[in-house]
Amino acid sequence: MVGTTPGKRFPRRTVYVATAFALLAVVAGFGLASSFTVSQGSSINGGGVYHATNSIAWWNEASAGVAVVQTPLPAALSTTATAPTVLAGAAATYAVNTAVANDVAQYWKFTESTGAAAATELEIAFTVSTGATPTVTTQIVYVETQATSPTGALTFTIEYDLGSPATATITLNSVSQLSQECSAVGTCP
Repeated sequence: MVGTTPGKRFPRRTVYVATAFALLAVVAGFGLASSFTVSQGSSINGGGVYHATNSIAWWNEASAGVAVVQTPLPAALSTTATAPTVLAGAAATYAVNTAVANDVAQYWKFTESTGAAAATELEIAFTVSTGATPTVTTQIVYVETQATSPTGALTFTIEYDLGSPATATITLNSVSQLSQECSAVGTCP
């Protein structure tokens, strides 16, 4: 016989008991498998009021993404409504929070068009959700357009430093951005 010592045979009772246990295991496996099902629960309905929005005609988001903070470090944007950061007369990069070289950053690129209103303040609120257990952070910054409208479209990159990939895994769950034109410089809602 194959797999046994010559002259040694298993008793019939052992073969029957082993077969019975094998069949029992197969039947139990099918029974357990059929008891585990995945089903969809009832629909969840949201509530609230939706307010339509319009982007500022001369301040449009061109793109968004994730990149590495470069050097030289970007200038920090003002967090004070009465002292907004005046936008440069050329394309530039700014930081929403403290920027550290080589950190991972969420970025937004905004295009200021030639029709931009002169010396107008913008309040820009950035909400970032990060981490396996999401931590939501909102940072509000204030920028002011130049004293005269630009002669050509300018692209401004605004970065939110998410942290160092060397110290921990970075999970970016969601991001949102809201821009609004203020009624006057120094007086934002």
